[in-house]
Amino acid sequence: MKERQKFLRQHVDYPRTKVPDAQWYCNLMMKRRHMATSKYCKHLNTFVHMEVPQIQAVCGPAGEPTMGDLRESNSSFPLTMCKLYRGSWAPDCNYIGTSAVNRIIIACEDGYPVHLETEVPDYRELEK
Repeated sequence: MKERQKFLRQHVDYPRTKVPDAQWYCNLMMKRRHMATSKYCKHLNTFVHMEVPQIQAVCGPAGEPTMGDLRESNSSFPLTMCKLYRGSWAPDCNYIGTSAVNRIIIACEDGYPVHLETEVPDYRELEK
């Protein structure tokens, strides 16, 4: 249960918090979700802007098995990727934000998402 709650806190923001741009969004959300603190800055994090049941469905019929215990979504999701700005340190964590719409790759336990792969090459594109 703890891993599920951590996944929701770190990766799900639906509906997307309204801010002027992706950088402002990342700086706000990384602090709000306790991934940027006075002592620590998480280097990379992706937020998924979709309802929990649709993300959870990737653990079942809406996803396909991929490497190891990972599953790739059949459809794309709106995302915001937050990457720590080079030279940025706690307590002044500063992020570069990028918005995208892409498939997600997650690890599931007992039918629930517990981990999101942040940087994923598009294997289907590589096969073409």
